[in-house]
Amino acid sequence: MKSFLKNVLAVMVGLFAMGVLCTLFFTCSMIVSLATSSGSTADKSEPGDVMYLKINGEVTEVPPSMPFLFDIVNGFQMKQDLSLRGYLNAIAIAKQDPNIVGIYLNTDGMTAAPASYEAIHDALVDFRAAGKWVIAYNDNFSMGQYYVASAADSVFVNTIGQVTFDGMSTVLTYPKALLDKLNIEMQIFRVGSFKSAVEPYMVEHISEANRLQTETYLRNIWNQMIADIAVSRNLSEDYLNELANQAVSYMQPEELAATKLVDGQVYKSDVEKMILAKTGKKELEGIWAKDLVDTGFETYYPQDKDQKIAVLYAVGEIASEATASGQDGIYYEDLIKEIRKVADEDAVKALVFRVNSPGGSGFASEQIWKALTDLKAKKPLVVSMGDYAASGGYYISCLADYIVAEPNTLTGSIGVFGVIPNFGGLATGKLGVNFEEVKTHDFGTLTTMRKAMEPERAKIQNGINHFYELFTARCAEGRHMDQDSIKAIAGGRVWTGSDAVKIGLVDELGGLDIAVKKAVELANLEDGKYSRVNYPEPKSEMEQFLEMMNEQSDDITLRIADKLLGTTPADRSALRFIGRLQQADHIQARSFDAVIY
Repeated sequence: MKSFLKNVLAVMVGLFAMGVLCTLFFTCSMIVSLATSSGSTADKSEPGDVMYLKINGEVTEVPPSMPFLFDIVNGFQMKQDLSLRGYLNAIAIAKQDPNIVGIYLNTDGMTAAPASYEAIHDALVDFRAAGKWVIAYNDNFSMGQYYVASAADSVFVNTIGQVTFDGMSTVLTYPKALLDKLNIEMQIFRVGSFKSAVEPYMVEHISEANRLQTETYLRNIWNQMIADIAVSRNLSEDYLNELANQAVSYMQPEELAATKLVDGQVYKSDVEKMILAKTGKKELEGIWAKDLVDTGFETYYPQDKDQKIAVLYAVGEIASEATASGQDGIYYEDLIKEIRKVADEDAVKALVFRVNSPGGSGFASEQIWKALTDLKAKKPLVVSMGDYAASGGYYISCLADYIVAEPNTLTGSIGVFGVIPNFGGLATGKLGVNFEEVKTHDFGTLTTMRKAMEPERAKIQNGINHFYELFTARCAEGRHMDQDSIKAIAGGRVWTGSDAVKIGLVDELGGLDIAVKKAVELANLEDGKYSRVNYPEPKSEMEQFLEMMNEQSDDITLRIADKLLGTTPADRSALRFIGRLQQADHIQARSFDAVIY
């Protein structure tokens, strides 16, 4: 009876908590909706206007539909109101709008992957090429934020602000000792010495192969950024490289001024006075980037309903189970439905497949490849790579008629691995729980509560080897290369877009607009005589809210693990990875997740 009452009470508490959260959700939705509908003071641009381009959060590939983000600890927080494509569209429209004379840029709090920083930087350079100006101001600059701002005519920082200009680095977490402490064994099967996604679960320190590929792509990214900054700031690359070894982040104001990285150290109000002087207005007037996109897109990008170029976004990890795809993941059946929809629509003359994925399920990648093969038989297929198109992300890209990547895109990683966690040591040694297996034949179900036997290990490795042969064969066919040539640049190695062009994995460097132009060319359409349509449609706010609550639940579980197992928040990424593996296929075409500074 007591157990029954406790269960009923738990359900009631859960329902009450969900009711409170839902009430908060709808209340905040109404508040934000009213604020955005009535708080806009500039619906259309006016002569002499400045576009306010404020990027103060994570730059995502697809537009966020929810106006806020809920965190159990920090409560409700506003999200970015534009995606990467939205910011690029805003800059492009501002360039064409005769009313817009310049851009006031602020990137305080902006975070992005290198390819996204590069795309926005290049768009600002293109904007200035039209004879318009850009003024950038930040309280402080991170390296990526400064890279974007360096495209401006003038770069200003606060009088006591800092500029991070100390080179590139990445932090790779190796939780092997933690797993040993918990008696968790990661049984790993892989092909490719560069396939580093599982390396942290095999050894406690970075391998020479992983160090080599990491240093290589970091150096490539740095060189691209420095080359761009050198041109924008009229400084030599040698000087900038020397400067990066002088701890710019810790320089005092007078030392920073001498570097010529910024044009002045001033207060924000001083920058606003400069803008007033340039526009000749008495008050700071202008239009926000989102308002400009909302009101100006159709004016400068007329739509043709009979001739369309479809842009299909594939963002996040590739999953074979809907529950494993996550908020920003790719559930293969959902993506295949979108591919077939595009293939069957007569008005769509070509597809631009925008891939921003580190890979994932090998099975799901193969199914997506087949659906794209069927589409390619009907109409041209062009791939545009975002921040990542690695491993499974490259698998679903390799068959395209043409592949475009940013110089700083991370791609390749043509390799395969499988991981089967063994929690038997944790359950028995730490928790005192034993598991006894009863089976009718030699190869019963391989559970995560025991070590795989040698015959089982041999079968699994054979499957990994077979899929690697299939993966490299798909790449060879798609890129019109022999399989041995693909294997010579495969082995799980990660390449930047600039190197991928040299070795034949990519056809051209550039962003989404370059890919769209190529699709127009392959479809034999007239320039300007087509419309661009995005797929899939954005998720509803309720769908994103439910996914957000699921992520919050996972986070709470990991915090409980901190208390029970003595782990720290820094260990959570490893535990999340292990948790995803329990839902994932045994064969994974996945690259690693790196934090790049």
